[in-house]
Amino acid sequence: MRTRDRTCSGFSLIEIIAVLVLSSLALVFAAMLLVTSTGIFISNKEAAEDSQKIQAAMNRLVKELTYAGSGTVVVSNGRTVQWTSNHPERFGDAQTATWDGATGSNLTLQGAILLDNVDLFAVSSTADTVTISMRSANSNGVTHSTIVHPRYDP
Repeated sequence: MRTRDRTCSGFSLIEIIAVLVLSSLALVFAAMLLVTSTGIFISNKEAAEDSQKIQAAMNRLVKELTYAGSGTVVVSNGRTVQWTSNHPERFGDAQTATWDGATGSNLTLQGAILLDNVDLFAVSSTADTVTISMRSANSNGVTHSTIVHPRYDP
């Protein structure tokens, strides 16, 4: 009968199972890291897109309100602003920007959607300034604000 020499090389079943368990744990943690990183990337990308949309809407309102006639800006209920335009292409036309106050609804300018998914649109005015604040429902509470000085007098 042959006896087995204990100096033979090879892996035991326990060693193989231990390596598989440790490798599996490492892969699970790597997958969790990948999923978390991807989620953060996507949410940051969406926040950047929302910020760009808000900035474009804000720029449009600033441009329009800059051409507001002297003393024609009227703010009602803090969510609607009306003015008479002195823009060369819309001279004397009444302009309106409004939001109905419901989270996720649209901000409109002359009935056309200027910004969708709005969480906040607040307007206030003094004799020579208009203050606008906007926030998207997806912007994680970041509010964009600006002050406009209507300066066009024909």
